This record gives sequence, structure tokens and C-alpha cells, in this order.
Amino acid sequence: MSIGETSLGSPKIQVIDGGMIDVTPYAKRVGIKLPVVITENLWNETVKTDANSRMYGQKEEKRLDSLLSALSMELLKGRAKDLSFTFLTCKDPKTTSCRLLKACYKEKDDGKPFIRVSTYNESS
Repeated sequence: MSIGETSLGSPKIQVIDGGMIDVTPYAKRVGIKLPVVITENLWNETVKTDANSRMYGQKEEKRLDSLLSALSMELLKGRAKDLSFTFLTCKDPKTTSCRLLKACYKEKDDGKPFIRVSTYNESS
């Protein structure tokens, strides 16, 4: 599945400028009040499921929910401008992937804040 085909229910995931994916409606479900975007790279490496992981019941909506829940817990720890956290995904019963992610507070052109989440090695 590609991002354009993936619908996690209503509202659909929106790809915005610069390869960013607006996941704000899902972030609100876990208590994050600011808008949240994730990079397309993060989506492809961490959220997107492959045939093997889907065979074992993994779903993109659940992975996204888990990622945003982990982010919410990290945000509750303090108000650092940038933070890093680990996120685990199961590929199958014997394979787990651990990813180091980062979240940064940013401002839109209009000065409104949002949170950008990416893999640790991506530039801000």
C-alpha cells in the first residue's frame, strides 16, 4: 500500500508539502493538542506494513496509534524543543525492529506551532 491508497478511516491521512504526512486527527485521539506531521520516510520505514507483517495481524492504523502514543508519553515528560525516543515494531513473531525517532517543535509560516516527527538521521 502506498500513502495515497491508505485510508485509516475518516479523516484520511493527508500528504502535505515537502513529503510530510499530517496525522493530526490521530494525534488528537491520544491527547496531543498540537498539529503533528511525520515524514514520508518515517511512514515508509516504521508505519507502513508489508505482506509479512500483515500476515501476522499488523495494521498501519495500529502502528500509527502506537507511535503517537509513545510520542504523547515523551511529550508529557517535559517541554524540550527537540526530543528523541525509541519505537519498537514487530515484523513477525520472531522479528522486532527498534527505531530511534526525533520530534521537534516547529512553526508554520503563520507562526502557529506544530510537531514534526522523523527518523533520527533525517535533517530537520
